[in-house]
Amino acid sequence: MGQTAAEAMRDNEDNGTGDNGTIDLSGIGGALMRNQKWIIGSVLAAFLCSTAFVMLVKPRYTAEAKVLIENQESYFTRPDKNLPADSSLGPDPEAVLSQVQLMQSRDLARSAIRALHLEGLPEFDPDAGGGSLASRFMEMLGLSHALTDRSPEDRILDTYFLDLTVFPVPKSRVVSIEFVSNDRDMAPRAANTIADLYIDLQSRTKRDSAKQVAVSLDGLISGLKLHLAEAESRAEKFRLKSGLLVGANNLTITAQQLGDINTQLTQARASQAEAQAKFRLIRDMLRQGRLSEVPDVANNELVRKINEQLVTLRAQLALESRTLLPGHPHIKELSAQITDLENNLRSAADKVARTLENDSRIAGSRVENLSATLESQKKVAGLANSDDVTQRQYDSETRLLKEQLESNTAKYQEAIARQNAVSTPADARVVSRAVAPTLATFPKKLPIILLSTLAGLVFSAGSIIAGVMLADKPRNARYPLPVQVPSELEAAPAIVRPRRRISIAEPGFDTTGSESLVSATQPPADIIFDDRPDHAGALAQRIGPASASGQAVVTLVTSPAGLQTEAATIVSLARALAGRYRTILVNLDSHARDIDALAADGGREGLVNLLAGTSSFAEVIHRDAMTRLHILAHGNSAGELDTGLDDVFDALCETYDHVVLALPPVAETKLAMTLAPFADFVVLVSDEPASHAAEVAHIGLSGAGPAEVILVESSCPVMSARRTG
Repeated sequence: MGQTAAEAMRDNEDNGTGDNGTIDLSGIGGALMRNQKWIIGSVLAAFLCSTAFVMLVKPRYTAEAKVLIENQESYFTRPDKNLPADSSLGPDPEAVLSQVQLMQSRDLARSAIRALHLEGLPEFDPDAGGGSLASRFMEMLGLSHALTDRSPEDRILDTYFLDLTVFPVPKSRVVSIEFVSNDRDMAPRAANTIADLYIDLQSRTKRDSAKQVAVSLDGLISGLKLHLAEAESRAEKFRLKSGLLVGANNLTITAQQLGDINTQLTQARASQAEAQAKFRLIRDMLRQGRLSEVPDVANNELVRKINEQLVTLRAQLALESRTLLPGHPHIKELSAQITDLENNLRSAADKVARTLENDSRIAGSRVENLSATLESQKKVAGLANSDDVTQRQYDSETRLLKEQLESNTAKYQEAIARQNAVSTPADARVVSRAVAPTLATFPKKLPIILLSTLAGLVFSAGSIIAGVMLADKPRNARYPLPVQVPSELEAAPAIVRPRRRISIAEPGFDTTGSESLVSATQPPADIIFDDRPDHAGALAQRIGPASASGQAVVTLVTSPAGLQTEAATIVSLARALAGRYRTILVNLDSHARDIDALAADGGREGLVNLLAGTSSFAEVIHRDAMTRLHILAHGNSAGELDTGLDDVFDALCETYDHVVLALPPVAETKLAMTLAPFADFVVLVSDEPASHAAEVAHIGLSGAGPAEVILVESSCPVMSARRTG
């Protein structure tokens, strides 16, 4: 026999858990109230301890200096003057990180320790006075090195690196140098000293590199000078021996002569071609009678005089022809003179043509002579080519040595100049020097006190809550049945009446989807119903084992008339069954909207939508917000529960172990009488089981043919589920 409902409620309140295994906030609140003195004491202790800590601990001050990593070379300090000023855009992120490591190097740290005179300061060198008693004891045991084995700088390095923080500023080439110290003035002085030492180290490194380059170039230049002198001597000796004397334009005499002859030959050929062209032109003009158009004929002095006389006579003939007839002797005389002058003009043109023809012949002879001379000179030049090739090799070697000597000499001079500290800038500069901080970076008094006080509150409250949840008290099952089974319900196991199943193939029903809904985990949700009606657990024990036959158990839950607590009884029974079996609650009562509200997603679509064909099984089957119970809501469609209801029930019976149907009261509809023949159990819930209405409903349902009708008295208080309508 189980414990009473009141005892179960008290146990659950003490354990901080509800009936269904969820956290009971009221029980946790009660545990916190009972232990409020311990919580207040923990909070007060945390507050006092944190206050004492921030008051007694030595303040730490942080100063920050910023260094910009960039190329500081100018035209005068750049090794290669041919490169433009913006040829280097600056170091890449890897180079910046390398400079960060350089700032944290031990060599730079030793220089900073010497420059800051940190030796002997208790903050950085606590072992300066011989060390503490504990350190001496550790030294005697061999667990630490003797103080004499380490130099003062090495002793300070550990503390120095703990106080130093160097990091690159994101998305920039700026490096931040932070130094922490108990001394307000030491922090900025140390940060600025480290930045100055880093820049001096870079500049000194460049000077040392330039010095090494100058030393190496000095020896190289001396060797080049010696090789150059030897190469020039060999070249001059071979030139004198082979007779390859150099004239103008750095050419040999033979080559210059060959070039001059070639030039003269070209000019002679041009003169010959010009004379021949003029001769042919004058001959053609003479044949056509166009003497005045020939330039050489027109510019001839004799031709010009004849043309003048001819013009004068033609003018006189024209003047005399006005008064004299053509047969007049004077006219005839003038005509004869004009004819003689024209013949003289033609003879002069012939002389000019013959002169040009002679010039053409003379130019041709000159071309032939120059061609013969050129051929002989080619033979002479060909003989000198082999010597010239050797001479060019000597000259090329000499020229290469000269270029190397000049280049190395220039680099040597630049390296000598870069050794000067003023002309060797570092590839970094300080963009923000550290200043003395006004506030300490540690401890932050107010945040530490607040966080410590809050931590005390959280720790104490969390300990109480954990103790309540992990207390060694009897636990209820996931869906407990902690009720006293009434004697009137203790009977032999129910005999399930076999009934015929309607075999259908429902296209919209997906058993895989339903199985996945059955195995869903239980989510947290707000409690809607109070799962403590007196008879829900007993009913579940009575109805639950009936599913062992392999067939789904259909249970109808109704009432004789409108009853406010019917919904609470239905939900409690369905949840109790869902703890051990695959159970679905089907709401056939359009007024019981509180059952639909149990779904985690609101249960807007339901059975009516399924029968209307607007939704599928996967869309209308919802999950209870508190348990593994599945709910098939009534739905929000305007349809009726008529066609297809048998098919839906058959599909549900193939998937679930228990199908609980929430029906309207018997007095309001005939739905209970219609479905009773197909049910295994009918649960009739009544406020007054001995009333006439309950008796009539019990007799009517028993006669309808269900396997068993159970009349339950609704003795539970009014729940949050309300009937509508």
